[in-house]
Amino acid sequence: MLSFRNVLKNCLSARKTYSRNISALYITGDKANENYVTLQPYLDFKETFRDRQSLEQSIASRGLDIRLESVLSKYEKYGRHHDQLAKVSEEREEVTKRLKELTKSGGRAEQLEELKERGKALRNDLKTLKQTLYPIEDDFIHDYLHLPNRLHDQCPTGGEEKLLYRNGLPKSDNKAGSHLHRQDLLHFVDNNRYYMMEQAAHFDVNAMQSLARYFVNHGDFIQTANPDFVRCVLLEANATPLTDYHLVQEEHLQNKINTAFLTGGGSFESYLGAMTKLCVYPSVLPLRYVCCGRSYNRAEAELYGPTSSLYTATQTNAVQSFVATQTAQEADAQLEHILNLAIDFYKALDIPFRVVYASAEVLTPAESLRAVLEVYAPSLQRYVCVGRISNYGDFVSKRILFSTRREKHYDFLHLVGGPVLYTSRLIAALLEHGVRLEDCKLLGATSQKPTHQQDLQQFKDLFT
Repeated sequence: MLSFRNVLKNCLSARKTYSRNISALYITGDKANENYVTLQPYLDFKETFRDRQSLEQSIASRGLDIRLESVLSKYEKYGRHHDQLAKVSEEREEVTKRLKELTKSGGRAEQLEELKERGKALRNDLKTLKQTLYPIEDDFIHDYLHLPNRLHDQCPTGGEEKLLYRNGLPKSDNKAGSHLHRQDLLHFVDNNRYYMMEQAAHFDVNAMQSLARYFVNHGDFIQTANPDFVRCVLLEANATPLTDYHLVQEEHLQNKINTAFLTGGGSFESYLGAMTKLCVYPSVLPLRYVCCGRSYNRAEAELYGPTSSLYTATQTNAVQSFVATQTAQEADAQLEHILNLAIDFYKALDIPFRVVYASAEVLTPAESLRAVLEVYAPSLQRYVCVGRISNYGDFVSKRILFSTRREKHYDFLHLVGGPVLYTSRLIAALLEHGVRLEDCKLLGATSQKPTHQQDLQQFKDLFT
């Protein structure tokens, strides 16, 4: 087996050569011989194009290079060919049914022969229409899958953030140096390699576990353990840019377009595999999950300048939240619930932080709203993201078929979640504020600190 270091090395080398011109989320019939269909998303054309003005606003506010007129034109062309195909298919079924009835009742030979010939002609027409429809379908569906989610009413636009909460103000005379100067606690090589030492290493783990425990005990969450690798089909379902994560080089890959990516168990996408094609009873909602794990997302690293540091590191420990609700109103309430829990945690650390709604320009196509938890970084003289919670509506659920059954029909669930803590960035900010990590109050931490002897005994107990 490859070591984890070799896996990461393969991911980094694959990043340089990886290109993609086909979707793993939607595969047309002409490509099904080479690639099997893992997931067939629910394509709600009627709902998507119902409010054209709102959709155009979402595209424009996000700054996406999408011409809605072109997509609608392709949709009309797709609809015409699809209707024609359905008409021929329906006629062929009627002919087949009629032929069976006449054969059973002893119909005339001339009539039977005529129906057989008509059936053959319709079969050939159907085959020709399918071959004609495949490129039209492929062209339209892939444009359709790039259309973004509608923006939430509370989402700010125009590049402006909306302040929701502030705790403390940065000190104007704070001229602290970079956290990289604390070489007794941190050995930093580059964005992909760094080593926590002494109290920084303890805090890295304790903060993560404490926050997860606080969510479980005070927020009625269930703690889970998630996979570190996610298939491409789930990244596409979440409209996650594939460049956000490292591609894994695999040998003997059966489905060549559904490749694996190194996301870490502390990513939102790592939850989606368990939820795909899942139907739950309304009585279990809302589903509230939280997990600890690694995160290997590179998307935000470029926001904090060209100098490499813990603020730009591509890997960190993280606490990830995931909530599923039945309605949009319940999703809004759960986002506020997660924010309140996270605010309690950061207030106990007694450093300047704030919560803002991010502007539409920085949202992924799947997000309708994003609340960002930011702490002040003295060395950068700005706030940096240490966590975020997003509202996805039912956008992602329709793509992974995550639903609940109500009477005789199915409702797709509304999803809320995101990383509420990036430990590496928090540690960097705490060090620059001159905070002793061993003195930090962590909500959810056990009152009794385990000793090294207790740690050793717990390890031995695993094998007895």
